[in-house]
Amino acid sequence: MKPNIFQETAAAVAKRFGVSVKALRVYEDAGLLKPARTVAGWRIYRQPELERLGAILALKQLGLPLKRIGELLRGSGDLAAALALQEAALEDARAEADEALRLVRAARAKLAERRSLSPDELGKLVRSTAMSEFKWNDKMEALAQKHYTPEQLAEIRSRGFTPEDQQRVGAAWAQVFSDIDALGADHDPASDAALDIGRRAQTLIQEFTQGDPALYQAAGKMNRDAMSDPELAQQMPTQPSHWQFMQRVFAELKKREAST
Repeated sequence: MKPNIFQETAAAVAKRFGVSVKALRVYEDAGLLKPARTVAGWRIYRQPELERLGAILALKQLGLPLKRIGELLRGSGDLAAALALQEAALEDARAEADEALRLVRAARAKLAERRSLSPDELGKLVRSTAMSEFKWNDKMEALAQKHYTPEQLAEIRSRGFTPEDQQRVGAAWAQVFSDIDALGADHDPASDAALDIGRRAQTLIQEFTQGDPALYQAAGKMNRDAMSDPELAQQMPTQPSHWQFMQRVFAELKKREAST
């Protein structure tokens, strides 16, 4: 079997993959790519570098920053692993998009019959389409690095959180926010309906923080920073009024626990 002698210049590779030569240099400076050199010093890309570039771009399409991509490639180092992650993300996105499409079609059908949408239906519709647009990007990664300690991030990322888990938790939070919208932000936080929402929210928070108050505080600060950023706020499945309402409900729950 003859060795693979396929090779291309940086300009040819950039054109083939739809990226700029400058981007290739950025990946190289970040230690993600190591092209070979000709005798004259020109960079050349062979099959291993092209597969590596394919893995980088597959992970970048998931919204991951270069630092995180480097960590993943050092752990697995191959295109197959990167594509497996991309496939899982696309399957998750497809499920969210299918649900958003179902809600949009149902809403259009109802409006065509000259019927109005209830607050609950409107809330679900807006959140489902907003959640389908959300992607973890450089800004979110920067916020995570700002608010979580390296140890906290390592612990979170070591969990076996599958796409199915993500979909389950996302749907549970969407239902919490939808139920808050249905009640209204000025609803009595001591009502049975409000307390039920609060208990469900606390269960989801407990699952994430695992009872660690420091993790709870870090998550809260990151969430507030994300919602204060105009670009990120548009992608978030929640809004400040939801958390303001839940804080009142949590205070009521705490009061009841203290009295028992």
